[in-house]
Amino acid sequence: MRSSYLVNTILSLSVFSLLFVFILQYEYGILPCKLCIWQRLPHLFNIFIVLKILSSLFIPSYLFLIGLLNMIFAFLLAGYHFGLEQNLWNNVFSCVGTLELQDLSTEELLKNLNNTPITNCELEAWNFLNLSLSGWNMILTVFMIIGWFYLIKSKSLKS
Repeated sequence: MRSSYLVNTILSLSVFSLLFVFILQYEYGILPCKLCIWQRLPHLFNIFIVLKILSSLFIPSYLFLIGLLNMIFAFLLAGYHFGLEQNLWNNVFSCVGTLELQDLSTEELLKNLNNTPITNCELEAWNFLNLSLSGWNMILTVFMIIGWFYLIKSKSLKS
């Protein structure tokens, strides 16, 4: 019974995380960088894993391990992004898109540049209590890692 509450809590945390960033993006106009977009994917995958667990009569043990590894990956991605924002290391990924400059007039090029939103991965887009979104994502994923670990531990004790 306790594990079902934990699974629902993990689901709620991922749903809340995605809803929060979508509200920031679409209601408040805070544009995400490429790494911000990438950080959403483990939460989306986490939702699918939890929904599979909740909808199955027989729950394979490997789903819990996949959930744990997914959140570890999310933590590493958020940690990398947080390190970029704090200038701890240089970015190895490109945070800009490619531009097709051939066959463009000066006016078309200027129009394309003015209409292309550019967000830098090294700059904090939003900050609360002196912690950026990637920092908050790290904290959130630590709680989910602990939850997945507890679910794996409780599943192995029942076996």
